[in-house]
Amino acid sequence: MDPILAPLNDKQREAVQHTDGALLLLAGAGSGKTRVITHRFAYILKEKHLRLSNILAVTFTNKAASEMKNRISQLVKYDVSGAWIRTFHSMGMMILKKNPEAMGYPKEFVIYDDTDSKNLIRTIMKELQINTESFNPAGVAEKISSLKDNLISPDDFEKMRSSSFDDIAFKVFGEYERNLRKNKALDFPDLIGLPIRILSKNQDILNFYQDLWPYMMVDEFQDTNSAQYKLINLIGSKNKNICVVGDDDQSIYGWRGANVDNIYDFESRYQAKVIALEQNYRSTSVILSAANSVVSKISGRMEKKLWTEKKEGEKIRLIEVTTDRDEARMIVDQIKRFSQKYEYQDFAVFYRTNAQSRIFEESLLSENIPYKIFGGQKFYERKEIKDILAYIKQIVNPFDSASFDRIINVPKRKIGEASQIKIKQLANERNISFIEALLAADEIPQIQKNTVPVIKELGQILLELNQSMDKITPTNFVKILLDAIHYRNYILDFDQDGLDRWSNVEELINSIKEYEEGNPEAFVADFINEVTLQTSVDGLAEDQNRNYVSLMTIHNAKGLEFPVVFICGVVDGLLPHASSSFSQREMNEERRLFYVAITRAKENLFLSYPENRFNYGELMSCLPSPFLKDIPEDLLEHIFKKSSKPAGFVKNTASYRKKTLDKGDKKEIEEYEEENIPEFTGKEQAVQSLSEINQGDKIIHKRFGRGKVTFVSDKFIKVDFEEFGVQNMSGNFLANIRAVKDD
Repeated sequence: MDPILAPLNDKQREAVQHTDGALLLLAGAGSGKTRVITHRFAYILKEKHLRLSNILAVTFTNKAASEMKNRISQLVKYDVSGAWIRTFHSMGMMILKKNPEAMGYPKEFVIYDDTDSKNLIRTIMKELQINTESFNPAGVAEKISSLKDNLISPDDFEKMRSSSFDDIAFKVFGEYERNLRKNKALDFPDLIGLPIRILSKNQDILNFYQDLWPYMMVDEFQDTNSAQYKLINLIGSKNKNICVVGDDDQSIYGWRGANVDNIYDFESRYQAKVIALEQNYRSTSVILSAANSVVSKISGRMEKKLWTEKKEGEKIRLIEVTTDRDEARMIVDQIKRFSQKYEYQDFAVFYRTNAQSRIFEESLLSENIPYKIFGGQKFYERKEIKDILAYIKQIVNPFDSASFDRIINVPKRKIGEASQIKIKQLANERNISFIEALLAADEIPQIQKNTVPVIKELGQILLELNQSMDKITPTNFVKILLDAIHYRNYILDFDQDGLDRWSNVEELINSIKEYEEGNPEAFVADFINEVTLQTSVDGLAEDQNRNYVSLMTIHNAKGLEFPVVFICGVVDGLLPHASSSFSQREMNEERRLFYVAITRAKENLFLSYPENRFNYGELMSCLPSPFLKDIPEDLLEHIFKKSSKPAGFVKNTASYRKKTLDKGDKKEIEEYEEENIPEFTGKEQAVQSLSEINQGDKIIHKRFGRGKVTFVSDKFIKVDFEEFGVQNMSGNFLANIRAVKDD
């Protein structure tokens, strides 16, 4: 058998050999989708006798693209580093770099990352005298990014406005776009939106890319947004040899624009063949049975059922505790217990929100267990790295306003805000670059004479580097820059972490050298655009050999796997999150999020929930996540760990508390609730919103029975229950209460 096909199972082999026509590959969690993509790429190269450049493979991270290239090289036995295996944004950038005249930009445009965009928007709001206390610049930036992801222009948005926030966003949006163009800069959405505009309006350019890529593959298709799907459709509509690989069950990024409907649309639009990869190579059958049960409750999903040839495995352990602090202690106890069999790097703790990490950090520290939080500040987001990248951007594009604002006083030059404004005004009035404006500082009468030489010296450094950026290697370029601005002395004097910060600078030099060796023809302008495209998850696996427990949100866990996984805080209000209370679409995504978390576990899975947790300084009662009810009881092993009675349970609770806190007997608890908690009779009124609840209202709760509301805020309510005293309630509790009509 062909060595490319030999390692594959039947379904994988079918997918690889289906080369012509549209293919929707439903790749379940742990089903070997990367293997299929890479083997399919190699198989098409061989069978169709194509050039390396004739296949386009698109994914979401540079890490995934690099892994694909390495695997394909091993299969075809030659270097494929020049293949078109790229992220969406990298592909868009290359189209723009080859066709700058079609978008009216110079070839040396710069790319603004999210921080650059937010800073520019904050500056614009300040100039427009918009109150940033009332209208958060980050929120405005997110709105504008979402509009651009959906290919909505400022003119389009003007007709769509429906609130005062929209009015503010509209004002900023137009100015933001004008500033980008003036700065010769693009943001991330532009890297998709502008290629769409170019290809839509220039048939010759569209024909070129359609002929260049007769075969296309798209990874993680469930994560594509509207613009990304449109770009794929434009290029692939001619040959229709498109293979999209994804899993609607793992679509968890709707909050940032991903549209799970793209998968359903693709099947009907292209009359695509559908192949489901259901054999899982990661988890035990017990874990997969639980995952299948959870996700099967989503109506309209594409049918698939994960299975494995592995042994059944350990039951899923459900940890039930009194408080969230007890939960953290219990999980750490389990890590200590299992550390006799596993290394610390085999453990991962997942949570729904970053705020949940603190008590786990404290518990791990108290036991001297090493850990690392993923999702914190990334390498390219650190101050010293952002400083140097801003200098490079300013040199590559002397019209870049955002970079100018960052570097003008780094290192400190005592150039006041008034002088900065005058320099920028001169640049605007004369339509010259900021470098030229710096060199003309002596022509600005408002600038103090003793400051002029400092300003002109900076301008001269930037000018000389700008004139030589195509003549020296990227590594030498950055070293010369650092020496010229005395950055090492500045950073060592900056604060007590100066040595650590300089170590980061040295690591940046290392990364530039690696880039240079892999791209011998590249200059510093190429490097700065590539590094700006780095995604937040690319560094996630950098230290995989380090022996520590991994802590992360479930969103950050996607694509990873661990022998032992703890999913904590599985309570209503966290999972599903309170923000998804009334939207079925959002509830479905929360359910998929739980499914993704479950399928990260290879051998042992722990689920945990506290009966009470602190929120906004108040001890809140928690109900187990409704998703837990979907896991068959025979898959679970209950672990009860009850601490002393928490504050808040003050009335007539002896019999119930004795069962729940001391014995933890599930059957007795259910019997007690059946006997003592009144059922909804149909006479009560459903509560749809917190605005419908007022202090003094009488309610009935599924678990706590009858009570009277004593406090209401926009976050939670306090209820004095006849049987259980005062309880604080937040999250998705509205589905569990009814308003009691006056007798």
